Amino acid sequence: MAEPEIKAVEAKKESFNFSKTLKESLETIKAVFVKPATSDNKKFDDVKTAGIFAGFAAVIYLIVELIGAIIQTVVVRSCENISLSTLSCSSYTTKVNFENLNNFEFFKILGDNALSLIGAVAVVAVVTYVMGLIFKKQPKFMKLVAVITAGFAPLFLAAFAAVILAYIWTPLALFAVVAGMVLSFAYMINAVSKEIVLEGDKKLFFHVATIFVIFVVAYFILTSIAKDSAAGAYIKLLGL
Repeated sequence: MAEPEIKAVEAKKESFNFSKTLKESLETIKAVFVKPATSDNKKFDDVKTAGIFAGFAAVIYLIVELIGAIIQTVVVRSCENISLSTLSCSSYTTKVNFENLNNFEFFKILGDNALSLIGAVAVVAVVTYVMGLIFKKQPKFMKLVAVITAGFAPLFLAAFAAVILAYIWTPLALFAVVAGMVLSFAYMINAVSKEIVLEGDKKLFFHVATIFVIFVVAYFILTSIAKDSAAGAYIKLLGL
C-alpha cells in the first residue's frame, strides 16, 4: 500500500510543468489574434486551469509593459522646432540616454501596472458575472476571469507597439491602440456571450452594458496608470 501512495505523491508533485504551462498560455494568447471568434475556451471550465492561465497571462502582460516603460525612459523624443503658424511641433529629436534608468521607478511602475490589470479584469469579470445572475444564468466566474484576461492581450500589445510607433509617427501609435482596443472588445464580447447565452433584447442590453464597462476600463488603463508605462508614449505626445 505504501508504494502506490508514494507514486501518487510523486505524480502530484510533477503535475505542474512550468514550460508546458507557459507554452499553453502563449498559445491561448496567440489564439486571441488568429482565432478570436472560434478559439476554444472549454479548458477554462476547470477552475485551476483558468486561474493558472490568468496568472501567467498577467505576468506576460506586465513584462511587456515594463519593457515598454524602459524603452520610453531610455529613448527620449523632444520637440526641436515649433511651427508658429500651427503652434505645433514641426520636427523632433530622438536621443538615447541610459542614465535615465537611474531614476527609473521599477517597483512603482510594476506595482501600478499590476494594480491596473488586476483591477480591470476584476471589474469586467464581476460586472459580467452579476449581469449573468440578473439574467438568471449561472456563469463560471473563474472562466470569465480567464477569457477576460486573454481578451486584454490585444490592448496591452497595442500599447507596447504604440511606444515604438510614436517615435516614427504619432498617429500610428493612436491607430495601433484603437485597433487593439477594438479587437479586445470583440474578443471579450464574443467569449462572454458563449458563456452567458442570451437572446433578443436581453442579448442587446447585455452587450451594450459589457461594451460600456470594457470601454471605461480600457480608458482608465490608457489614460491613468499607463501614462507611466508603455501606452504613455503616444498619450504624452498627443497631449492627452
